[in-house]
Amino acid sequence: MPIKYALFENNITADPDDYAAIVQISGSADGDDLVQDIVDQGTTVNKPDILAVTAALKLACLRRVQQGQRVNYFGMVEFFPRIKGIFSGPTDSFDEARHRVDVGSNPGSELREDLRVGATVETVEAVKPSPNPVEYRDVGSDTTNDQVTPGNIGQLSGSRLKFDPQESDEGLYFVADAGGETEVTVVQKNKPSQLVFLVPAGLAAGTHHLEVRARMGTGTAARELRSGRLDAPLTA
Repeated sequence: MPIKYALFENNITADPDDYAAIVQISGSADGDDLVQDIVDQGTTVNKPDILAVTAALKLACLRRVQQGQRVNYFGMVEFFPRIKGIFSGPTDSFDEARHRVDVGSNPGSELREDLRVGATVETVEAVKPSPNPVEYRDVGSDTTNDQVTPGNIGQLSGSRLKFDPQESDEGLYFVADAGGETEVTVVQKNKPSQLVFLVPAGLAAGTHHLEVRARMGTGTAARELRSGRLDAPLTA
């Protein structure tokens, strides 16, 4: 099955004819799905044994990261430990109330190369224009599409991001995986290609998805509320 993509106007660059390819995700798979794929391929190893080995691999990976090591997981992904939070000077110490141990990851070089060599692509028609968030830069942590720092400046780039702040159902929202959402109330720049705003100071710790909601369409009667969500999850 090919990777399907649609082309959208790229307002990040200066050239008005530039477009960016946005992959149209066809579905999702979890660990059980992957194990079933192995079984369906005709392996001589049964499913319980595969599950037992994957569980052991997960535990071994966790132990290595807990020891401060960088783990190359069979060329698929690299895991590494990191510490989040602000330290008040060079003599400050780790405080569980202000800091936390976390894990970072990067796609492995073997996975990247195999994907480049083996993948096929297919263009599909883009339907109903909607807000298209592409990249979030967190000024507080100086990261992209990764972390979000409450009380600091955030920059969201993409296309069709501008919304009407006078409409109560339009705006920029942090939608928590744990449930609930937090609206951004201080927006310094509200443009189609970029939103610059103050991350709410009360944003709860955890994983969030950044979502833009705005009305689009031609003519008053045809305009409807549409939303666009940044693909990358953000960790507060």
